[in-house]
Amino acid sequence: MRALRVGITADWVARERGFNMVLERNYVSWLLDAGFQPLVLPAEPGHVETALEGVDAVLLSGGGDVLPEFYAGNPAPLPEEKFCHRDRCAFDIAVVWRAARLKMPLLGICLGCQLINVAFGGDLVRHLDDQAFRHRRPAPGRPNPAHRIRVVKGTLLDSFGVTPDTRVSSSHHQAVGRPAPGWIISALGPDDVPEAIENPQYPNILGLQWHPERTPRSPLSQSILEWFYQVASLRVEHS
Repeated sequence: MRALRVGITADWVARERGFNMVLERNYVSWLLDAGFQPLVLPAEPGHVETALEGVDAVLLSGGGDVLPEFYAGNPAPLPEEKFCHRDRCAFDIAVVWRAARLKMPLLGICLGCQLINVAFGGDLVRHLDDQAFRHRRPAPGRPNPAHRIRVVKGTLLDSFGVTPDTRVSSSHHQAVGRPAPGWIISALGPDDVPEAIENPQYPNILGLQWHPERTPRSPLSQSILEWFYQVASLRVEHS
């Protein structure tokens, strides 16, 4: 059997001469360790259909904040906002819609989790007041917080073997606010901040607010990757 191909969404960052495509290497390493073949998907709105040709699954990577225009949010500036590129938001939302139609496995991490919620009609907490720095680091160069999560019983996430001692690596300024219709919050973190979303109608799609790729050897990160590989394999077998 050929290696399963996973498309990873990337962002655009302004440079002196135009824009550079950026993606943290941790995502690639994490997927390679599981036997996937990662493919980077440039955020070019209008080209989603061709971008997903030959792709078996999709990973929406992390990034900056989502522009409020994508979920009818208040456009007034708020503290600490650092938006990802507008084309990145538009492309990723279109990827979510197409993956859902194709029943393609999709894993959204951090920003990716938030964009899944926005794509299906939910909204976001634009500024997560985190004075104790439980969800993001206090300054550049400092370690990202590691915190426990509380998983809702009977959910997909509950099948991944989360224990009271399980800790996840967190780094985010925004969070899921009102869940999209049909979507449930399947895990909560400190201050009752949503840490995962899922929908029984879309069992191949999962949104995680934390970064499992930053703790690749943790049992939870490995369980998530095993699930992702399994659902991608099953889709290929039945295609």
